Amino acid sequence: MNPLGNDPFNSMKEKYCLFSAPFSFLGKMKEEYQKIIPTRFKEIWNKDELQADSQLMAWIVNPGQRFVVNGDVLNFFPVLDVIVTPSTGKNHIDFEVCRDRRIAVYSLLDDRATLNSISASAEFTFLLLLNTLRRLDVAVKEVAQKRWRHQEDMLRGFELNGRQVGLIGLGRIGQRLAKWCGAFDARVAYYDPYVVDERYARWPLEQIFSECDIVCVCCALTKETTRMINRELLERLKTGASLINTSRGETLAEEALIDILHQRPDLRVGLDVLEGEVTNTQMNSKLFEFFDRGQIVITPHIAGATIESQTKAAMGALNLLRTHVVSKKILTAM
Repeated sequence: MNPLGNDPFNSMKEKYCLFSAPFSFLGKMKEEYQKIIPTRFKEIWNKDELQADSQLMAWIVNPGQRFVVNGDVLNFFPVLDVIVTPSTGKNHIDFEVCRDRRIAVYSLLDDRATLNSISASAEFTFLLLLNTLRRLDVAVKEVAQKRWRHQEDMLRGFELNGRQVGLIGLGRIGQRLAKWCGAFDARVAYYDPYVVDERYARWPLEQIFSECDIVCVCCALTKETTRMINRELLERLKTGASLINTSRGETLAEEALIDILHQRPDLRVGLDVLEGEVTNTQMNSKLFEFFDRGQIVITPHIAGATIESQTKAAMGALNLLRTHVVSKKILTAM
């Protein structure tokens, strides 16, 4: 039994790599994987799609999978030596268990050149930002209901020009957002204890939430940032403020946001991430009550889902796999 079903390839006794992320658009890049190690491509989203396999040595995991690579999962693959995730997010992998089992784990954070060439997540964050101001999603629904400016008061939005934008994180995504918001003549401030950029105002979190018209959460998920956006901060949001999160759902205290949305229908919220994605419980979120009545926008974690970005991410994973295989002399890379 193995995770790939009854494919004739699976009867081969050589160790191989499983690429379980989306791959339909990769074209000839799949051949490049074969030059490093025999590789099979099969999208895997749910834990029950996995079966034990004693030949699986390398695994390019699906960053959108609905389970955590933990001890129970690793028990399926006794010779697994390396895991690569073609993403910056890593909360779908139990690093402590992997370390204890001497399984190397890499992410796109280990290939900065490739990572810095990817702009999809920043572009989508900017799209959500603009949508909170202009509610394109509402306008589309109006036309679908055969209405044409029948409810113009509801459709009337706001300009980005002149507004104060606060960025939580001034890394790869935050830097792009700052540039684009500046191009729209918006003012930019940021919170990031690890970055100093004199081009923009550097504010504490409390000031960001109290004084900004728009707050974008675009930091990495770490122990430090888990539930960093808490009730006290959310309660500081200005009347009519926009809140956008394309980081990870766990950066935001979701139950606090739910309580505040009951009291604050003026808030404009755009979320591409929710708590519970890696355990496949995100659809149980009470935030969908507000989504169903059009108060907020939720998208299914697609900020990074472009052909270009996912192709680059797969290339980054290939680079990391090649480096690992060659450095450990596991196989002779061609």
